Amino acid sequence: MIFTVLYYIIFVAKSKEEGFGKMYKKDENIRMRQSYVSKEGTKYENFVIQLLQSDNYIGANAVISKGAKGENTEKILLEEGISVDTELLKIKYNSNNISHRFLLDNDIVVYSKPKKTIVCVISVKKSFRERGGETAYWMVKKKENNKPYKYILVTPDNDNELFKPHEPQKRNKWRSILTAEMDGVFVVKEGNENIEYEEPFFKVGKRHLIKFVKAQI
Repeated sequence: MIFTVLYYIIFVAKSKEEGFGKMYKKDENIRMRQSYVSKEGTKYENFVIQLLQSDNYIGANAVISKGAKGENTEKILLEEGISVDTELLKIKYNSNNISHRFLLDNDIVVYSKPKKTIVCVISVKKSFRERGGETAYWMVKKKENNKPYKYILVTPDNDNELFKPHEPQKRNKWRSILTAEMDGVFVVKEGNENIEYEEPFFKVGKRHLIKFVKAQI
């Protein structure tokens, strides 16, 4: 009897230990995945910034910078002597007669030196698995709040969710929604891939993004 009870206690303890181990391993895998996605996202943002800065006109007449991240951030220092109020990037909400303002998705901002204001805000997405609605939502709120800048999406479209080279005109759910809402949707690959395609509000290729941004400055 005593042996049976001891065996049961040891069995339960071991099962719990294995269960905790599996939970920890699962949590660790999630953290590693999130860290990887974050690093890849930052890498692509830097690529887009460098691409735009490589154009002589944009480099001379604009500042391309990372956007505001913290909700309590009041100003973004774009470069020495140039800062902007984050109020321009915030959306107003009224909940039970209490007003709040929150940042829209603003991975990259384009500041025009001649116009002395932000002229374009870029939302960067590497993948669209159930996330395409985020950008479309912020565009709708941006319109409601009468923000004066262009709001665009830039993506490498790694999974060919928006653009299939062998079926360039094929439209799936997110391509239809995003091109209907956004000021522009741009598929821009890293590296030397030179596939190009264009239609209203949807462009594939580096030069199309550069051309659009230049037109805002």
